[in-house]
Amino acid sequence: MEVQCPRCESTFAVDPAVLRAHQGALQCSVCGEVFRVPVAGPALSKSLDSSPPRNGGLGRWFLMAVILILVLVLIVQVLWWTRSYAYLASAAPVRSFLLQSAQRLGVTMPWPGPNAEIHIGHSTVTPLPNHLAVIRGTLENTSGMVQAYPQIQVVLSNAYGSTVATLQFAPSAYLPKGIQPSEGFSPRSRVDFVLQGPELQAVPGYQVTILRQP
Repeated sequence: MEVQCPRCESTFAVDPAVLRAHQGALQCSVCGEVFRVPVAGPALSKSLDSSPPRNGGLGRWFLMAVILILVLVLIVQVLWWTRSYAYLASAAPVRSFLLQSAQRLGVTMPWPGPNAEIHIGHSTVTPLPNHLAVIRGTLENTSGMVQAYPQIQVVLSNAYGSTVATLQFAPSAYLPKGIQPSEGFSPRSRVDFVLQGPELQAVPGYQVTILRQP
């Protein structure tokens, strides 16, 4: 701290600890005047001598938040590109969370597939009036992950084996009521399907297949 001689007005620096040791008594080194200076308490002296502490708490919390966000983004990217979320979605709570998040974002959940682990268990053809027909069957997802429902293709042929028509049915056209295609095909489960329409004619030959993703 700095003090000033009351006689010659000389200014010089004094260590507060030395000042307290001499009970505030000082002698001017210029004119020899002896005078007293009020002694500050330890807390006051410490506050005068030390600079105010730097507030780094907010910066540290901000840095930690940024790191956490980057880690979460990286995890989401890994799950997205590896389609690992489709395996995690086999658990009902995870699947519900993913569907609710997609709904809030206004998008449809992009389930992977359908791949070769979706099969047609069986299918039967029933003739209808007006030379039409209806095809009933069962789809089975034998994989351990949620997949997209496939499109079903029906190739109609005449008695000579020549193709009469090729029809494709989207999931919304063949799934039972109450099943939403956006919810995905649950792993290790089965679902019944019904194919019918004005294009599905009663012909001698039918070939029912699944259109899969490469």
